[in-house]
Amino acid sequence: MKTIYDIEESKYKSDFMISENYIKFSSELLRLSLLAIGGFGTLILTVIKGECNQNVFQNKFFLITALAGFVICSGAALCHRYFATDAMSWYVSVLRAQNNINPSKLVVQRVGLHKTLKLSRISLIISEISFGLGVLFFFIAILVFV
Repeated sequence: MKTIYDIEESKYKSDFMISENYIKFSSELLRLSLLAIGGFGTLILTVIKGECNQNVFQNKFFLITALAGFVICSGAALCHRYFATDAMSWYVSVLRAQNNINPSKLVVQRVGLHKTLKLSRISLIISEISFGLGVLFFFIAILVFV
């Protein structure tokens, strides 16, 4: 029977706290993006129902681009949450492999850790950029409308 060795809390606690803060940040981006998507849905419904007297969609390019930015941000933020959480499980596996003094397993665990950290970083960057572009194009659409 294989024994799972305990890991000292001090070895991983600060890393988990840092990861938790990044996940909270991507959660806020997700929340704001979903709020913006809901706002676009409300705007589209008012136009479809005929409750709006003005042509809100004079320049559709900026509104559609802003909506696409928020949708991409939502997807990337969800990917970041998944990969960041998965990276921490890989990190714990690396620590356990170090305690077991198992070099072959340690190499596999480190490769998995670096892969998920890279995917986590890329998805967070995509989320940040697409949110910024969504906000930028939304403001441009408002300025064009006024």
